[in-house]
Amino acid sequence: MYKLANLYHVINADGTPNKTGQITEYVQAYVKIESHKITQYFFVTNLGNKEMMISYSYLYKYNPNIDWQKG
Repeated sequence: MYKLANLYHVINADGTPNKTGQITEYVQAYVKIESHKITQYFFVTNLGNKEMMISYSYLYKYNPNIDWQKG
């Protein structure tokens, strides 16, 4: 993990403030979704029982084919 130069205030998807407060760190990770392969930066925070949150703009850009029944 790497320290951010500027802290980010976090608001959860439901509009509530995140328990852990500001985001202070990020990671760089290799991501493969179907045929799309990229290196991406991810902010690190506590999402409770969720592992990751992907933005609508990210999904719109890469348009992955998602099988909602199999996850």
